[in-house]
Formats: sequence, structure tokens, C-alpha cells
Amino acid sequence: MIRVKHIKIIVLFGILQFVVSACVEEYWPELDEKYENMLVVDGMITNKPGPYIVKISLSTTVNKPAYMPLSNCEVMIIDDKGNSETLNENEPGVYTTSPSGIRGMVGRKYKITIHTPDEKNYESTFEELKQPVGINSVYAEIEYREDINYVYDLAGYQFYLDTYQAESDTNFFLWKLERTYKFNANYRIKYIFDGEFHVMAHSDSLYTCYKTDNIEEIFTYHTLNLTDPKLTRFPLHFVNTETKELSIRYSLLVKQLSISETAYQFWNSLEDRESEEGSMYTKQPYQIRGNVFNTDNAGEPVMGFFLVAGRTDKRVFVNRPFTLNFHYNTTCFLITQELLTVLSLMQDQWPLYLYAVFHETGGQSPALPSDQSCLDCTIGGGKIIKPDFWID
Repeated sequence: MIRVKHIKIIVLFGILQFVVSACVEEYWPELDEKYENMLVVDGMITNKPGPYIVKISLSTTVNKPAYMPLSNCEVMIIDDKGNSETLNENEPGVYTTSPSGIRGMVGRKYKITIHTPDEKNYESTFEELKQPVGINSVYAEIEYREDINYVYDLAGYQFYLDTYQAESDTNFFLWKLERTYKFNANYRIKYIFDGEFHVMAHSDSLYTCYKTDNIEEIFTYHTLNLTDPKLTRFPLHFVNTETKELSIRYSLLVKQLSISETAYQFWNSLEDRESEEGSMYTKQPYQIRGNVFNTDNAGEPVMGFFLVAGRTDKRVFVNRPFTLNFHYNTTCFLITQELLTVLSLMQDQWPLYLYAVFHETGGQSPALPSDQSCLDCTIGGGKIIKPDFWID
């Protein structure tokens, strides 16, 4: 199993694209201006329907990390038959094809060309779109892991993957994972305050959410030296019970990409760098180069990769593992004393949601939680609308 961080890490950390092979003496790279403003390319075309997305940005140094999208580029995807499409910039630095535009086809070769506002021209090498290999199954098993940061073993679901047998003996894989989970806020809303108290008509309207995001880990492997070109019980993502991810229901979407050996070497090199995280003092660096280059200056370093891949997907759902202990907070600190004074000081945040505290003598009174996320599950990226693919 090979794990790497998402390519966005490259955007933020520029010069930290280094790995070791020999020396073990102390080292700290010189993070000077020559490592700033390098082109960063993150894009992909597959056999799945578009639109396809290409993100273009500039690198920054590690001591001043920032995402710097590069706008006003001319970006084009071209195949080896002369077909092409110019991408549209829908938001700064994000370029997309049209839904009815160019479509990746197995056996064809594709590249990208980029013309930047400062009149520089870049392109990637042609990469063949490989025949995708089918996913037989994705499944989860309860497992425990030791972690020096905890006094107990971390419990959770370990996901595994089985592939069908590939047509070719030699296959290089990259997996990208997307998670969606259903969860609840800690409390239901009872009151709304906007200068006056109002009873919340639908107390559960912001109680249950669905959150979807990409998992930063990326896994790669190959079928070299295997008797049969298929994978069985290949370990993917591990999700523990320290958060609300497994609190109700969890879905993992596995995107299996059949890639070229060149692409595999790139992602494998990134894994090597990540495996040396924390070892910058002990390793001598070399730069990880992708498949994009300046057509007028091949020596100019360019970060990232334009990926051409055959893709198959598989989604799996799992319910809360009731045999495991969960360790996320289920309660919030509630403010009841001098409540009107506190609320008046937070006028710039009105309307505010409040909970209700019940008294032993009967009745209830409003209480302000320390964080609105205790009552509003949409804070932090949750959506109250159930995704179309969701199965309860």
C-alpha cells in the first residue's frame, strides 16, 4: 500500500518535493525565491463522461504557504487524432471542459497545452488512456490500531478492495477516495434569537446532515510479479471512531484509475516523500518532476501531473458499528447566566440558535451553546439535502 497526500499539498509547500536515497546528515533546504511562482498543474481525463477539470496555480514557499490560482490561461486538451477542446475558466485557476465536449476513449493518447498570461507555453507528454480494470468488491472490517497519541487502540473500519482479473499482466493503479457520511448535530434547535426570542418551528431542520469530501490519502499499486493480474484484499482507507464519520451511516466511493508507468512513478515518488515526513533534517533532496514542461525551456521546474486514466468506480455503505466505543464529544458547554447580555454582545452574529435547558421544578429556558455547530450541522460543510446516490 502506498499513501500520498493530495496534489494540493504541492501547491502549498512548493519546495518540499524532496526525497532521499543516501545520506543521513543534517540538512535544511534553502527556501529562497527561486522556489516561488512555479507552475502547478492538477488535471485529469478519463473514459468517464466529462466535464474534466484542470487546476492551475503558482507555488509558494513553505514559510508562507498559500493557494495562488493562476487565471487567464489558455488551456486545451488534445488527443492523438487531432481532436481538441479549449477549457473555460469557471472560477479563478479552475478550467473545465463542457459536459458535451471532448470524451476520453480507451487506446487514445491525450495531452494538455497551457498558455499563461506572461506568454509562456507549457504542455504535457502524450499519455495513453488505459483499459480500466473492474472492481469486484469493496468491503469494511472492524479493526484496531495502536497510536502513540492515544492511551487506547483506535477502533474503526478498515476498507479493502478486490479487483477483477485484468486483461494485461502489467497494470499500474491509483485510487482516489471520496467519503460521504450522515451525522447529527449535538442538539436540536429550540429557539432563535435576533433581538427577540422565537420558538423554532422545526427543531430538527438543521439537526441531520450529509457531508461529502475527498480523502487526502491516495493509494497506488501494481500487478508486477503477481501470478494473476488481480488484487485481493488490498487495504484502502481506515476510518476510526474519534469523529462523527461512523456515527450513523458512512459511504465510501472508490475511484480506481488505471494509469501509465510514468504516472505511477510520479505518484510513487510523492509517496516516498510523504513517508519521509519529519525527516527533512536527515535526507538529501531531489525534485519530483511531473509530465508537464515549458516548451521553450525544458529545464524550468513545473509541478504536478496531467493524468490520463481508465477509471472504474465502486461505492459501498456501512452502518454505525455498535460494538465499538465512540470518543467524539456529544455535549457542548451551555451559557445560561447573563444570557441576554451575552447575546447582545454577539449582535453581529444574529440570528443565533439556542437550545432549551429543562428545570427540575418544571419548565425550560433558553441556553446558548459555546459553538453554533452544536445546533447547526451545516457548519463545517454539512448539507441537509440527502445526496441522490444515498441509500438508507
